[in-house]
Amino acid sequence: MSLHISDYKIIIPNLITLLRIVLAPIFIFSVLNLSQQDSLLIFLLTIVTDALDGYTARKLKIVTSNGAYLDVVADFIWILAAFSAFIIIGLYPGWLIIIFLFMFVQFIVTSRFKVPIYDPVGKYYGSFLFLTVFISLIVKADWIFMFLTVTIIIISAISMGSRLYYLLKHEAELNKS
Repeated sequence: MSLHISDYKIIIPNLITLLRIVLAPIFIFSVLNLSQQDSLLIFLLTIVTDALDGYTARKLKIVTSNGAYLDVVADFIWILAAFSAFIIIGLYPGWLIIIFLFMFVQFIVTSRFKVPIYDPVGKYYGSFLFLTVFISLIVKADWIFMFLTVTIIIISAISMGSRLYYLLKHEAELNKS
């Protein structure tokens, strides 16, 4: 049994996504060594891989639910790594990690239903967190970090509420049928 080159195309988007996971500890190292230029470069590579994996999957016509979950897991690992580094250097309080863990668990639990739960706020939650990382890399003012911390709390709460609302709405529709 021989494999054709087209058999390998399914792994290309996943390899791009996995690159984001590889970049996470490198980002931590650069932040902890106070290398703003390196941290920004790694951040930009991360953003490129985040955009490129989905684009590649769509172009190759190999979009899968497993690939979508891998993308979310890679985003979560990278965001967790980025904020861990920021917490270590004192930019953010350590309890933010609990919020991120809760948000991830909530996503995984509610995403495993046969019909995905639509969450218009959660759809942009990861993008907001990536933007927060970018701002944290370029701005060095305590009031900005305090503002971003409060904003993370508010948007996390709105996203949780939105997901709960659409989950309850989904359950009500199932009970009608």
